[in-house]
Amino acid sequence: MKRNTTDKELISIRLFDVIDKLPHWNDEKIQEAFPKLKANTLSNHKARLYEQILVSLRLLQSDDPRIRIKDHISYAELLHKKGLYVQSLAQLAKAKQISSTLKMDILRLEIVEFEKKIEGRYVTRSHSQRADELTNESSQLRSRFYFEGAWSDLSLKLYDYYLKFGHSKSEEQQHKLSAMFKESLPRTKDTEYEDTIYKFQCYVWYYYISQDFVRCYAYAKKWCQVYEKNEVLLESEPEMYIRGLHNVLAALFYCDDVGRFIENHKKLKEFTSKHQHRFNENQVIQSFIYLETANLNSYIIEGRFTEGARYSDEFLQRMKAFEGRLDIHRIMVFHYKIASLKFGSADFSGAIKHLNIIINHPSIALKEDIQCFARILNLISHYELGNDDLIDFQIKSTYRFLLKLSDYQRVHSAIFNFLKNSVFMDRKKLEPDFRLLREELLEILEDKYERRSLLYLDLISWLESKISGRPVEQIIRDKKLVKMARKSLQGNK
Repeated sequence: MKRNTTDKELISIRLFDVIDKLPHWNDEKIQEAFPKLKANTLSNHKARLYEQILVSLRLLQSDDPRIRIKDHISYAELLHKKGLYVQSLAQLAKAKQISSTLKMDILRLEIVEFEKKIEGRYVTRSHSQRADELTNESSQLRSRFYFEGAWSDLSLKLYDYYLKFGHSKSEEQQHKLSAMFKESLPRTKDTEYEDTIYKFQCYVWYYYISQDFVRCYAYAKKWCQVYEKNEVLLESEPEMYIRGLHNVLAALFYCDDVGRFIENHKKLKEFTSKHQHRFNENQVIQSFIYLETANLNSYIIEGRFTEGARYSDEFLQRMKAFEGRLDIHRIMVFHYKIASLKFGSADFSGAIKHLNIIINHPSIALKEDIQCFARILNLISHYELGNDDLIDFQIKSTYRFLLKLSDYQRVHSAIFNFLKNSVFMDRKKLEPDFRLLREELLEILEDKYERRSLLYLDLISWLESKISGRPVEQIIRDKKLVKMARKSLQGNK
């Protein structure tokens, strides 16, 4: 083997072996393994190795439809240079068939422009209507590409808005969101461009941020149906279908629709189980995020907090396999959901542990809603543990934080006043105070923007547990069972 291998290739093999054995990238260790090579020479070998790895990865992904399309385009270019125009068009026809089926309009437009180039410069003996077909197809694709690009831009803008500000907190914020949304809507009278996946994504984000979860669910369902009606598209873009199901589940979670949540959770589990053997690494990461989010939510929406708290410990172990590949937003959400499960199972110390991860993160701009309610839940957890000496400091710290974010709500004020006044009182004599706070909160929560707090923390059930002396898990569980029983009766009528 060595007789047929150049010195450069041998160094690349040795370099790969050295890097592969390192737990983390370390330039000094790599340089030590090649003492005779200068730093700039070694750098060139690293670049060469990187190119070789990319070529190998490319060969391993030869069944990817996007790569197959690009291969056909490359073959068409080679044949075109050889003057084999008919054969070149045949390769483009194969590429076009795949791109049309999978709705890959950018690649399809590239193919059509190449076909126009060949038909316009050379006599290929194509039929007489060929020129009209290509110009019409090109025009339609350009229009579709423009509108899909506009929807895609709006979807990204809405996603960025949510990461910064979370759900609408007031009529003023909602008005600004609606104005931004309406101004950015693509203008078209052609219904052919209406049912694009990017349009459904935009409306999912818009209604999700607006807390209109019924409409959010409706558009997320349409998103999923695009893939369910096209088996080839579903096979080529499974992560987009999984994202659609994730949004269906998120909307149902906030609608507190237990029955349909369980039904769609089962659909997500079955799909990932059936297709995960062919997922690429990116799809494995995405399916992990969305499936585990649904798993954690299932324990919360069904009121199975103790069981969910046990599951969360196993989940954290599995999450270590994705260390460095999950964005901080997802990680913060996971920690908040785990804290909620711990709190619901009366493991208040465990809840505080996960809440502190959120609270102490250096970037407070990440997920403002999560940051705010992590501090509220942290306050209540300390209260439950009887950490009276910490409560006063925590109240002042949380108050300053909320003022800094302009996120101080009437719900926050009611909780702060109660904790401040009751922290040093006899806990056995606080039932009347808990009842008064419950009535006050119920009145405040008539405002739909104040109800945002219920998306993160079921304060009413917590108060009812303090009033009745029953565990909060039991209170929430009983409510879920009653609600499901009522829906079942309504469905049977």
